[in-house]
Amino acid sequence: MKIDDRVSNYMALLNGAAATPAPQTGEISGSQTTAETPLVEVALSSAAVQLADDEARRERLNIIRQQLAEGSYNISGKDVADKILNILKG
Repeated sequence: MKIDDRVSNYMALLNGAAATPAPQTGEISGSQTTAETPLVEVALSSAAVQLADDEARRERLNIIRQQLAEGSYNISGKDVADKILNILKG
């Protein structure tokens, strides 16, 4: 399998498209693969699916991306300190 095939399949997974296994011409770990055997199986948790579909979250992220690009995104020092303390508290 060429590295290009793996990268394109990975990118297809990230973009939400169904990845197809690349054709195999050699052996993997001493066994021959068939066209019916998937090389990779990915299962997403229900939380991951919900986050991916959350339109409000996408809109907030797009606004933040735009502000970062413009250089106008400001973060409160107090908010940053609170987050750090919450993480350290566990």
